[in-house]
Amino acid sequence: MTSRLLGRRGDGSAAVRGWVGFYTLGLPRPMRQRRQAEVAGDLADETLDAIRHGDRSVLFRQRLIRLLLGIPADLSWRFLDAPAAARQLYGAAPWVPLTRWTLALTGVVATIAAGGLAIVTVPVLTGEAGPDLWPGWGPVGFAIGSAVVLLGVLGSVFWPRLGAIVIVPGALIGLFAAPWLWGSWLLAVIAGAARAYQADEAPR
Repeated sequence: MTSRLLGRRGDGSAAVRGWVGFYTLGLPRPMRQRRQAEVAGDLADETLDAIRHGDRSVLFRQRLIRLLLGIPADLSWRFLDAPAAARQLYGAAPWVPLTRWTLALTGVVATIAAGGLAIVTVPVLTGEAGPDLWPGWGPVGFAIGSAVVLLGVLGSVFWPRLGAIVIVPGALIGLFAAPWLWGSWLLAVIAGAARAYQADEAPR
C-alpha cells in the first residue's frame, strides 16, 4: 500500500525524494538511507491523511512550497550537522584515489572548463571583447557555470561527493547560458558522478 502511495505521479513526492537524494550525496550510505526512509515515511503518512480528508489534490502545491521553504534547513543539516554526526559514527572518510578513468575524465573536464572560462573572461578583462559578440547574459552565465564546474571537478579529487554536488548547479547554469555546448556540461556531470560512485563503492 505504501509503495503504491509513494509511486503516485503529480503529488510532489517525486520532487521531494529527488531533492533528498541530491542533498544527501556524499554522506555515508546508512545515513542517506535513514534520511530517505524518514522522508518516505512522512510522505506516506501525509498522503494517507490527505486521502482521509479528501484533499489529495492539494498535495503537490503544499509539498512544493514546503520543499522550497525547507531548502535552507536541509542544507544547514547537510553541511553542518550531518558531517559532524558522520565523523562521530563512522570516523573520517578516507581519501579515495582516482582511477585511470576518473583521472582522465577529471582532467578533460577541468581543461574544458578552464579553457572556456579563459576564452570568455580574458577578452573582457583586456577590453578586446566585442559588444555584440555574445549578447545578453550568456557570457556571464557561461563564465559562472565554467568557474563552478572547474571548482567542483577540482574539489572532487579530494572530496568526491561534495565535488559532484558542486558540479551540478554549475553545469545547469552553463547549460542555460550555452545550450549548444550541452555535451560538455553533460560530461562534467558524468565526471562528478563517476567520482561520487567511486567513493560510494570504496570500503569504509
